[in-house]
Amino acid sequence: MKPVRAVLLLSFLCSALSGTAHAQDNSRTLLMQWLADPDVYKENDDLFFLTGTGNGVVLPLYESNDLTAFRFKRDYNPSAADPTYDYCFLWAPDLSKTGSVYQLHFSGHRVPNGAACPPAGQEVTTFVATAPDLNLAFGAPQPINANTTWPRTTTGTACLPQGCNRNIRIDSATFNDGVDRWLFYVWFQNGNNISSFKLAAPGTVYNHAGPAVFATPSYEEGINEAPELFKRDGRYYLLFSGGWYNSQYAMYYVMADTVPELTRARAVRRLSLPLKNSAGRLVQSHGHNVIVERRGEYFNIFHVGAFDSAGNLTSRSTYKQRVAFKVDGAMTSLNQVSVRWNRLAGYSYSLDVVLRDGSVVGPCTSVTLLGQANKTVFDGVCRSAGDRVVTKGEIAAFRIFYSNNNVWGPFVEKAYDGISDDVSLELPGGVTPFVDLEWSEEETAAQYSIDVQRRDTGAWIGPCIGVAAVNKSLAWTYQGRCDTPGINVPASNIQAFRICSAVNGDWAHARCGAAAYDGRAMHSRINIP
Repeated sequence: MKPVRAVLLLSFLCSALSGTAHAQDNSRTLLMQWLADPDVYKENDDLFFLTGTGNGVVLPLYESNDLTAFRFKRDYNPSAADPTYDYCFLWAPDLSKTGSVYQLHFSGHRVPNGAACPPAGQEVTTFVATAPDLNLAFGAPQPINANTTWPRTTTGTACLPQGCNRNIRIDSATFNDGVDRWLFYVWFQNGNNISSFKLAAPGTVYNHAGPAVFATPSYEEGINEAPELFKRDGRYYLLFSGGWYNSQYAMYYVMADTVPELTRARAVRRLSLPLKNSAGRLVQSHGHNVIVERRGEYFNIFHVGAFDSAGNLTSRSTYKQRVAFKVDGAMTSLNQVSVRWNRLAGYSYSLDVVLRDGSVVGPCTSVTLLGQANKTVFDGVCRSAGDRVVTKGEIAAFRIFYSNNNVWGPFVEKAYDGISDDVSLELPGGVTPFVDLEWSEEETAAQYSIDVQRRDTGAWIGPCIGVAAVNKSLAWTYQGRCDTPGINVPASNIQAFRICSAVNGDWAHARCGAAAYDGRAMHSRINIP
């Protein structure tokens, strides 16, 4: 059985119900209960259409004027629209427009009228239907690139003679880069993989992600699927979901200057982490998303998988959450906050979260889990408070309690905006134990090195951390020592960090970016111009 097939077992148990919650600031908002694999088509800033996986027989369509409250518009039943064929196990639709025609791509099985669906020996594939106007009355589905050697609709289980990446199986996504219109899709080999082609030049296939072409970490479970494309400030983004739908499902993305460069050869960034409780069982997963812009704000529309106490998936529903962008274009994560605090010698720590309703969850992460550490990644689960789930948008502040005798009273508190990925707290009399550095990604093959500028002399030490250590990493934890020259330079004696990049070892033409440093901060982000 292909990994994607199992998604049907849950999705088809439920019918779509409308959610009416309203977004507040950076809060996570329920858009549609029981709807998975969402896609949103934007006609304009005051008209949006939502669809997704419903009961497997029809594809529900909803509309909204504010991207918050959605009302039912109609169901699309391809079996009723097609006089020749019946369709079943429908999921992962994509709504788009080309010229004046609206298109609906979807995954499913097709059989002659009245035949058992699906029959033995048939694999899932993708079809497309069109509608002439915003009534979205889609007609009979059509295969893609039928009777060609191009990537195409195919119901057989075998790979096509031209290669497995020509089998358009599931999770299609259309994208217009301003010059060309693209079709992204998922194909099967050693798991789930993502490829694309230009609709005007379908003979060339671009491979973007997946275990058949790229090395993938074990936690992605051989699954790269649900491609989503958008462009912002001249950068292209490819988002995808990794992991089985009922397991480690989470969102990832890559950024590049062109669509063909959007591959796993670039830095793969996490957009979400699956939530686990203190026993290590799954609590919540997130995936199959679409990014929608409205009046300059960007929103992530995705489904949340809910799990029971035994870690079994029980439902999936569609939510909305605002995303922001860092100076290098990276997106703020869905549910990760790096919380850092400076060090008091001999002290241990405990973390509370203050909610926007004024209540406090504490300890969220107790001294038993933190000990004498000076940073933690808050991922949405307060494991020392009965595994309570707390979304980023609910948080008004973080508190760090500190003690050297197990008497817990003193604390420091830092306000939080509900969306940022980084929070630093300064304990009175504390020292800086490390500086987490992050920097922008340059060319695909670029390598990096780290320089520091001394505060006492103004001189640069370069490299402080050389390319042999940093290589292609986009982050480094500086702990007070320049390894390359073998000298100690404490954070308090640093007035700037500089990141330099070069391709193919050409350091004579390195490109560098620097950021001033105050000698105390525990996090610095550097952009290379």
